[in-house]
Amino acid sequence: MKIIVTGGSGLIGTCLLEQLRTKGHDVSLLIRSKYNTTKQKNVSVVEKKHFWENHHELSNADVVVHLAGAKISDRWTKKHKQEILQSRTKSTEALVLACKALEHPPKHIISMSGIGYYSDPCCSPQIETSLNGSGFLAEVCLAWENALHIAHLPSSKISIVRTGLVLSNQSKIINASASQFYLSGMIGSVGNKNALWSWIHINDLCAIFGGLIENTIPPGIYNAVAPTPCSQAQFGLAYERFPKKLNTSFIHYWILNAMSLLVQKIIHAIGMKWRPTLPGWLLRCFWGEKTLIALTNQNISAKKLLDTGFCFQYDTIEKSLDHLSKNPKT
Repeated sequence: MKIIVTGGSGLIGTCLLEQLRTKGHDVSLLIRSKYNTTKQKNVSVVEKKHFWENHHELSNADVVVHLAGAKISDRWTKKHKQEILQSRTKSTEALVLACKALEHPPKHIISMSGIGYYSDPCCSPQIETSLNGSGFLAEVCLAWENALHIAHLPSSKISIVRTGLVLSNQSKIINASASQFYLSGMIGSVGNKNALWSWIHINDLCAIFGGLIENTIPPGIYNAVAPTPCSQAQFGLAYERFPKKLNTSFIHYWILNAMSLLVQKIIHAIGMKWRPTLPGWLLRCFWGEKTLIALTNQNISAKKLLDTGFCFQYDTIEKSLDHLSKNPKT
């Protein structure tokens, strides 16, 4: 199959490209131009650079996988919030308009979105038809998805993958947990230890994209989350059982590992179940508005995906973290 990917240099794109090429697919990257020569007035630099340099590659493509977007994890300054929004909406609009201009547009466009689309907190399971929430992330996800429909593409199917918290040894959450574990021998919580995290292992996420590409999953909107959300406390206890192996010098690693194991032995010996909880207001002092990511409390349903016959390889947080612990390159 001829597959075009945007945002191929990111965490998800790198993993997906490797999997698709291993399967023998013809995969190309759509490149975002650094500069737009448009002479339109009152157009910001952010908007100007979101068009596709090699858009001719889209012609006769079987599938386009749209992953491009600025990092959510960077500090949410006013400028970066604008970049988060426009890097998704403007690039999506440019993609759709480029497809519409082709005589033979792609057969299927698969765009990433996020579970930030839903209300937060949401304790009852949210399905794909649930109402969107309010706040910055919900507004971004809604505008991102709406941009797919800026032009009518009758010959192109549209799919949306609303992604949960992605677990990979390269993801921020795993690296932050590793730092905490090797310093203290335990994993604490932020805000509320009972807050639910709807997560997904990166290999399962790439398998979902693969299923949509190869049509083993019908086109549509899907929540890309594992079927078993976990609380912050459950995540912490699972991570303590399966910590990430540090990529550092042997002596440094040996010392940190010995210290963390010693602390763990003491904790288990005295039967201590207490884990620290960092107040949300304190984290806001350092992270500002971005603290919403850490304080998320969402129960997102994977039922629609399961009903297609999709099988999660890592359906529990223990399975996921065990695999990541044994496979540091994942």
